[in-house]
Amino acid sequence: MDTKDRCTIVYADDAMIHHVLMRAMAQSHLLDLVYCASNGRELIDYLHENEHELPEICILDLHMPVLNGIETAKIVKERFPSIRIFGLTSSSDENERMELRDAGAEEIFFERTDAFINETTCAQPIERINKEEA
Repeated sequence: MDTKDRCTIVYADDAMIHHVLMRAMAQSHLLDLVYCASNGRELIDYLHENEHELPEICILDLHMPVLNGIETAKIVKERFPSIRIFGLTSSSDENERMELRDAGAEEIFFERTDAFINETTCAQPIERINKEEA
């Protein structure tokens, strides 16, 4: 599959190990992870610099320094409405999860420390979206 046929994704999380895991998940599911940011501000800056080639999906960690997932989702939804937003969090606080959904996240996946990203969290829904758009 050509990379231009793959679902394009940007990702923001302050835990660098999660960047490694997300890259591995993307590669194993033939997804094109075009950028990893360590906070929401970096992600927004990247999107502004690359407005000519926006990703299809943005995956945001809820808790990040500088600009958290909720604030980042609001900005992405307002400035880049074509990008689909997904949340990823280990928080069990339903109010926080609801805030992220209200900010524009379509789905929020629970980030488990024992299996960060697997078939039942991000990969299947993203692949489903990729097939819908094909």
